Amino acid sequence: MSDDEGVPVVKKSRIFYGSLAEKEKERLAKGESSLGKVAVKSGIDAGNINIGGGESFDLEEHINERQAEVLAEFERRKRARQINVSTDDSEVKACLRALGEPITLFGEGPAERRERLRNVLSVVGTDALKKTKKDEEKSKTSSEEYQKTWYHEGPNSLKAARLWIAQYSLPRALKRLGAARGQRSIPESTRTSLKQELDKSLTSLNNFCSQIGDDRPLSFCHFSPNSRLLATACW
Repeated sequence: MSDDEGVPVVKKSRIFYGSLAEKEKERLAKGESSLGKVAVKSGIDAGNINIGGGESFDLEEHINERQAEVLAEFERRKRARQINVSTDDSEVKACLRALGEPITLFGEGPAERRERLRNVLSVVGTDALKKTKKDEEKSKTSSEEYQKTWYHEGPNSLKAARLWIAQYSLPRALKRLGAARGQRSIPESTRTSLKQELDKSLTSLNNFCSQIGDDRPLSFCHFSPNSRLLATACW
């Protein structure tokens, strides 16, 4: 033996216990219970083996359900290929919004968005989109009808109040327009000099106090006849 062959491998001794079938036959001949039954009983007692109450699993029915699911998926893909989707990306987003789907997903382009809309329509059907559009048109029509002007018969007190306002306002409006027409007849130089005198008198005034008159800018004010109240008008 050379040095290249290395250390010789020592063979380990083996112990042969005989055939398990023969041992089982001897056990049965002696009238003892089978080793398998004892093992099964021990497993049941330990809770490692659960034996049901005679229930069975119908494998053929499960296979038929699986086949039905696969066929339904093929039919859905076939319907998806036959659905025509607009190439306008804004219209595709509007359709997705009408169907309650997100208009865009992370990293999604127009082509993927169109394919997602086609898949959604293949599930819910194209009639769902038509129904949604009809509902939107109906709601839009109802809102437009709600915004239309409509009239109803008012009480006699409203009529009396409006007559009083007209009788009070129209003569004063006529007087105001007459004064405005009279101002137009004054030469431009005279009106400019009057404005300058008014500006000089206003610049000589000092502010004693201030008060907020309204949320919007004030456009006009007028004292009451007894000069105790100031009425203001804003934008």
